[in-house]
Amino acid sequence: MKLKAGIIGLGRIASTYEDDIKARRFYPYLTHAGMYMKHPGFKLICGADKDLIKLEKFRAMWGVQKVYLDYRDMIADNELDVVSVCTHPDIHHEIIKRLLNKVKVIFCEKPFTKNSDEVRDIIHLTSSGNTKITVNLYREYDKTHLNIRRMLQTEVFGKTIRFNAFYGKGLRNQGTHLFGYLIGTFGKPEHITVLGKKKYDGMDEYAYDIYLKFKNDITGMVQCFNFNNYRLFEFDFICEKGRIHIADEGLKIKLYERADNRAETGAFELRKTSKHVKSSIGYALKYAADHIERLCKFSDIEPVVSPRVYLDVQLTIEEIERQGESLICNPT
Repeated sequence: MKLKAGIIGLGRIASTYEDDIKARRFYPYLTHAGMYMKHPGFKLICGADKDLIKLEKFRAMWGVQKVYLDYRDMIADNELDVVSVCTHPDIHHEIIKRLLNKVKVIFCEKPFTKNSDEVRDIIHLTSSGNTKITVNLYREYDKTHLNIRRMLQTEVFGKTIRFNAFYGKGLRNQGTHLFGYLIGTFGKPEHITVLGKKKYDGMDEYAYDIYLKFKNDITGMVQCFNFNNYRLFEFDFICEKGRIHIADEGLKIKLYERADNRAETGAFELRKTSKHVKSSIGYALKYAADHIERLCKFSDIEPVVSPRVYLDVQLTIEEIERQGESLICNPT
């Protein structure tokens, strides 16, 4: 029997991103609604949004007849297994509290909550309940990114020495994806130094340039970039005997390994390896749906990005914002 799913908040990541033909080409699993409709384990039953236009568009796009202006009515009228929360993060905490013990799994968009106090409250509330929560840091579900993490942690190219990373669209928007991946790979940073902050046109939050140090003396730079110029989100991991470059927002993976230098005896250089790593980022939401299905069916499976896991990301973001308060915003 298929699991019954509903969505609260019917904006871009929930549904309307499907209007972008180019995006659908690279991301076969693009939105929450598309994920539930395509995955064989789910049936999309209902949706809620306070915007009547979004409700009607959702109904027309997906053939879902049960739509609600008030998400509380949606919860009361339907016996659901899974609910995606895709609203503004300021009301995630309120919605999650109303969903607890009424559904098996909550799949919540990032940023998860407004602050770490709300995350801790949700951790406390779910400690003895029957509802599991996992957050959509979708690289944490993607097979390619998980494979690269294993390569770094098992030192396929030797010890990681340093990294460089770029992101746009603000710290809590894309920055959560970036820090989620770094923390999941290396652990919580031991040292954070904020070097600068910017606010780009069309963005309602700051972005920051940051120096980080993780355990085992792994250091790196995280730099913000103006997405109005062009899209840039990538990781470049420099290891003792090679390099792993996650480019083009995860759509391209480049591997390099140490070899004898062509121009100097006794020296070394990096060359592209013969190993081919195909990106699966376009199917990250499919893998997330697989995980949600298992969470519903097996009580002993823990969420990949539980509130407790996300807390380290939230605390890192808050420390960056705290340091950034004293900085002057650089003009863009």
